[in-house]
Amino acid sequence: QCAEAFGARHAVMVNSGSSANLLMTAALFYTRNDALRLKPGDEIIVPAVSWSTTYFPLAQHGLLQTFVDIDRETLNYDLEALAAAVSDRTRAIMLVNLLGNPNDFDAVRSIVGTRNIVILEDNCESMGATYKGRHTGTFGHVGSFSSYFSHHIPTMEGGFVLTDDEELFHV
Repeated sequence: QCAEAFGARHAVMVNSGSSANLLMTAALFYTRNDALRLKPGDEIIVPAVSWSTTYFPLAQHGLLQTFVDIDRETLNYDLEALAAAVSDRTRAIMLVNLLGNPNDFDAVRSIVGTRNIVILEDNCESMGATYKGRHTGTFGHVGSFSSYFSHHIPTMEGGFVLTDDEELFHV
């Protein structure tokens, strides 16, 4: 029902948004899809402002985090800084839709271009937000959601991961 409600093919329920971030990160280490598989030492770009639960799963799996400054108006990536940070070493980008503010997904897609870069989307703070009519949390290869009591749809605890990739769903 969550997948259907947000416009994704698959959803996996978990006990928290923190676990959703951990699960989506871990799944990318165990996929058989070489285009998506991450490995320890890969560079992932992360925003300079988020929560520890965004960063800890990445560190736990040995990803090298490159922090990029944010735009003070949107609280999302400063797009010029993001473009300058993406390099041949970049294997993944963590998009965090902070406090209901969607990232500029068209600009991010343009920055990524034809590079083989995996997009993870931490949407724990933005359930229900949309960008051009599409729900945030569905723009990346995987997206995490939280239903912690202080979030948009509270269930006291809980969360889920969305993906359109059937193999990632099974992993």
